[in-house]
Amino acid sequence: MGRGRRNGLIAAALAGAALVGLASLQPAFAIDPFGPSGRVTVTPAASNQFAGTLDEGTGTREFTTRYGAPPDGGTGAMAISTPDGGDKVQFVTAEVGGPLSRFADSSYWALRDPASHSDAMPSFAIAADVDGGDLQAGDLHVLTYLPDHAAAGTWTRYDVGSGTFCVTRQIGRADAYRQCRDGGEQRTLAQIMDEFPQMTAYAAGFNQGGGDAGLVSAVDLMQVGARTYDLEPDTAR
Repeated sequence: MGRGRRNGLIAAALAGAALVGLASLQPAFAIDPFGPSGRVTVTPAASNQFAGTLDEGTGTREFTTRYGAPPDGGTGAMAISTPDGGDKVQFVTAEVGGPLSRFADSSYWALRDPASHSDAMPSFAIAADVDGGDLQAGDLHVLTYLPDHAAAGTWTRYDVGSGTFCVTRQIGRADAYRQCRDGGEQRTLAQIMDEFPQMTAYAAGFNQGGGDAGLVSAVDLMQVGARTYDLEPDTAR
C-alpha cells in the first residue's frame, strides 16, 4: 500500500481521537529491532520528530528552566499545564516506532508543581497498530501507562517498561487516558505482547489532561531502549 493511502487511513482512524495528531507523523521503523540509540536534545528548534499531537482547550506545553531538570538532565525540561477538566496536551515522537519489545526498557522523569490543584502525574502513551500491518480502521490501539502519585516539587523516575498498561481500542473520540484512570484493566507489556504478538508501535510520548484539571507538571529524559531524549529550552535564546 502506498504511503499516501496509509496516511489517509491513519487520519481516518484517528479522526477526533485522543492521538489525532499522529496522522501527520511518519512511522520511522529502523532495521535494528532495538531502534535508534544515543542521547539527543529536543528543543523548540530541534524537535527530533517530536510533535504536539493534541493541545486541546487551554492546555499548554513549554520548554523551560523553571523546574530545573532531573539528574543528568541538563538545565531544563518541558512544563505542561491543563487548567480545565477538558484540557489535554500530548507530546510524542514517531522515531520510537517499531516492535513493542522496544519499550521493555523505557522510562521518563516527571515533576508536579506544588501549586497544582491535581495530584496526578503526566502519563505515557504508546499508539500502536494491533496487527502490525497496514493501519486499517479499528486497528489503532493506545497503551496507557498511569504513573503513581509522587511528592510535589520532586523529580521522580518512572520505569515504564516494568509497569502495567491499559489497552484501549481507539474509536471516535474515546479518551484512552480517562478510560484507564477510571478503572481500565491493566496488563504488563509481556502480557500484551503475548495477546497481540503482531502489535507494532507507531509513536509514543507524554500525555496530560482529560479530567486532571489544575495539573501543572514537567517531564524530561524520556528513554526508549538505547535512545534518551533530553528536553531543553532553545539554547540559542
